[in-house]
Amino acid sequence: MKTGFIDWTEGQINLYVFDQQNHVDTLSVPVEGELTASALTPLLKSGLDQMYLSLPLQFLTLRELTFPFSDKAKINDTLPFELEGLLLGSVGDYAIDHIIAETLVSGSRVLAACIEKTRLRAIINSFLSAGLEPKVITSLDLRISGGDIGKLAEGGFPDRETREEAAEREEAAEKEILDPSINLRQDELAYTGDIERMKKVLRVTASLLLALTLILGAHSAFKFVLQKKVNKDLAGELHSIYRGAFPEDKKIVDPVKQFQGNLSVLREKKSLLGGMPALDILNNIAVLKSRDSTLNEFSADGKNLIIKGTASSFEEVDILRNALSAKFEGVKVVSSDATIDKKVNFTILMQEKKL
Repeated sequence: MKTGFIDWTEGQINLYVFDQQNHVDTLSVPVEGELTASALTPLLKSGLDQMYLSLPLQFLTLRELTFPFSDKAKINDTLPFELEGLLLGSVGDYAIDHIIAETLVSGSRVLAACIEKTRLRAIINSFLSAGLEPKVITSLDLRISGGDIGKLAEGGFPDRETREEAAEREEAAEKEILDPSINLRQDELAYTGDIERMKKVLRVTASLLLALTLILGAHSAFKFVLQKKVNKDLAGELHSIYRGAFPEDKKIVDPVKQFQGNLSVLREKKSLLGGMPALDILNNIAVLKSRDSTLNEFSADGKNLIIKGTASSFEEVDILRNALSAKFEGVKVVSSDATIDKKVNFTILMQEKKL
């Protein structure tokens, strides 16, 4: 994560860039007169995830106070009451934070940093207009001084040209990122960038979830339609197979149940034939017959097998007789006669081959 720390000093702004906790770059721009968006434009650097801002010391109103305790939360709650009468105007018109300058046996000595909210809002808007929004607004001078009001009053930080002082401020900036000494962005001026970023992420996530739901829905609908078509094709194949096995059945409602019913009837006939392998015989006959002949009746008397049917011609009857001769003995056509619709009714007598 890359972080930018803007150190605003008198007449100059320094931008320190940190990658994780390592300082990787420094950019300096001069500032004369009022702060404008054009003056801040050179500070725009791509890839910065968050921004911190240190205000010049002269922008702050400082007040030193003593408390009989050192708990930071308690000091925050009590600070506005202690500052009443010490600031120009109402305390509610100021953004206030503090740094504990010294911890005493009987409590603590505190340095309060205050700035008018109107002025702070104007500063924030100036940076926003340049595409920069500080997450935290602090003061490097307070950290470097350790809250020593005497050192601050003497103006101990006017000249920042030496390398030592520049390195000191760079180091202080790194510490401020990890643990800000103060943060003046509070209450109605608090930073909301993380919340807005989270809202944006949630909106994108919701959009992706919606798109995923639509895709899954379309996929399910496609699978349903495809499965419906497959079922229709399978049903057609079942009807075709059943019609080929039992051409005498004109009405087909449920081919599976009807096939099971016909199979049960055939099994009963098998038991009545005294153990004769009727199903095997029927299977052999069905394999040998051609498409131009239809078998209507099969019977057996224990010795002879009798089949009756219809063929397209007398020649087709001879073809069937010759084909049956390959599997059965004594195959002969005992009767054949033409019908009105130019087909031939026939009766064939034969016996099983003896092994």
